[in-house]
Amino acid sequence: MAGHGEPHFLQDGRGFYTTSYGPFILRSAFQPIFSQNQDGQLTLEAFEALIRPSRDGQQISAAHFFSVVEPDDAVAVDSLCRELHILNMGKLGRKRARLFINFNPGLFDALTETDDEVDHMVDVAIRAGLRPGRIVCEITEQSSHNPAVLDRLVAGLRSRLFRIAVDDYGADDSDTQRVDDLKPDILKFDAAWVRRFTETSAGMGLLKLMVEQFIERGITVLFEGLEEDHQVEFCRQIGVQLMQGYALARPEIVPTSFNERFPDPFAPEAAQAMRKQISGAPARQSAIMPAGIIPNLVISPRRAATFGKRTR
Repeated sequence: MAGHGEPHFLQDGRGFYTTSYGPFILRSAFQPIFSQNQDGQLTLEAFEALIRPSRDGQQISAAHFFSVVEPDDAVAVDSLCRELHILNMGKLGRKRARLFINFNPGLFDALTETDDEVDHMVDVAIRAGLRPGRIVCEITEQSSHNPAVLDRLVAGLRSRLFRIAVDDYGADDSDTQRVDDLKPDILKFDAAWVRRFTETSAGMGLLKLMVEQFIERGITVLFEGLEEDHQVEFCRQIGVQLMQGYALARPEIVPTSFNERFPDPFAPEAAQAMRKQISGAPARQSAIMPAGIIPNLVISPRRAATFGKRTR
C-alpha cells in the first residue's frame, strides 16, 4: 500500500486479530444472521462482517475511513478488511456458521486483479481453517464500470465454491437485472424498500409473492434492518429464510459474546453436554432445546412497522 508498507496483523490474548492502515486501527465486528422455523425458534446461521476503524483511540465511521483511503490503496485496503474478517471468523470457532463479507466490484480495473484477489481469498480461508463454501461474498450496489471485470470476479469466486449474495435488492430494473446476471445464492432485501411495502396489506401480499418466487428459483432470501419483534414475526409469516437486525442481535467487535449467548451445537463440548443432558435428564425434561437456538419470541400481534430505522 502506497506509503504504508505491507499490512500486518496483531493478535490479542485470545488469538483475535487487528490490523492497521496508516494511523487507523482496524477491527472486525460481527452481527449474527438467524433462520426461523415455523414455531418461531431462531437458529444462528451466519455472521455479517463489519469493519470498525479507530484513530487515536476514537472510533470513526467506516464511511469516513474509506473516504480517506488513498485511491491507489483502495483495492488493497478492501482486501485487507476481508482478510481480517476471515481470520477472525476462524478464531471464533463456529463449526458451520457462514461469514458474509463485502466486495465492491467497482474497485477492480483489470481481470488480473480479480484473479489475484480470488486466489488470495482461497489462501486466507485455508489459513483460517474455513471452507470457501462457508464464505458468502456480498456484491455491493456499486456497479463495476467494466462488466467483464464483474463477470470474471463472480465466476472466479463461484468456481472456488464461495457463495454469492446480492446486496440491497430493491426490485427496480437494475436490481432485477443484477439478480438475473449474477444468479446469487442469497438475496438481501433493502430495508428501506421493504418498509414501503409493509405500509399496506397489498404491499405485504406482493412482498410475500416475491419471496416465494425467489425461493422457487433456489435463491435464499435475507431481510435485514429488523428492529422490532413483530417484524421478525412478519418474516416468518411470509417465509423469509434469513433475518438480521437489532431486534435479534447487535454487532459486536471480536471477541464477541455470541459463543456464550448462542452456543455452537456442532462444537465438541456442546455436543458432549447435549448427550449428557439427554442421557441424564428425567422424563419431564425430555424436550431439550438445541444449543444455538433462541427460545420462541413472545411476539405481540401488531401491524407491520418500519424496517431499518435504527434509533437506539
